[in-house]
Amino acid sequence: MRARLLKPGFFMNEELARLPVRARLLFAGLWCLADREGRLEDRPDRIRAAIFPYERVRVDDLLARLEQAGFIKRYQSALTCCIALPQFAKHQHPHHRESESTLPPEPRQGTAQPQPRPLDPVTRSGKDQDQDQELTASRSVPFKVYAAIAARVLKQTEDLDLDAGTLAEELKREYAKAEIPYDAGLVAKALEAAQYVRAKRRA
Repeated sequence: MRARLLKPGFFMNEELARLPVRARLLFAGLWCLADREGRLEDRPDRIRAAIFPYERVRVDDLLARLEQAGFIKRYQSALTCCIALPQFAKHQHPHHRESESTLPPEPRQGTAQPQPRPLDPVTRSGKDQDQDQELTASRSVPFKVYAAIAARVLKQTEDLDLDAGTLAEELKREYAKAEIPYDAGLVAKALEAAQYVRAKRRA
């Protein structure tokens, strides 16, 4: 985590004050996790471990509340799920030696496909329930299946020098052919595993 400025206006923000206390604490913690561009990986379990190490908190639900209120933006670029803090540059002045961001910026409006997110059970629509069912189905597929397909795609395309977006589309097609739900988080891990194995074989 990084040291960030927390201004008095944080406590006086009426919109933020309408959210649960844990959502407000999470929002403050996100500033400490974000890089110098106000971005961080959208990994709820890792965020919970960093900000609420001693509590059982449903961080994904709290992130959804913060997004609905406009305090954060969640987006997906290629195989990376990210969170952006829109007002970060206005309130923070990162140290000049802080590392540059390695996360992709938020795609321009109209170029990104919405990432399904679980909402509060009270406001969850039928469409959201279908998305939750699809996510549950993906969790029932063994990781080794995701990894095997990622390895095959990587081998088939190793001479093509594909960019991340094109590679993601190739993976989506292969998972669709195999009738396996596309889970961005699992696919990213599967691709990382396949790339690691390939690198070890070449070494």
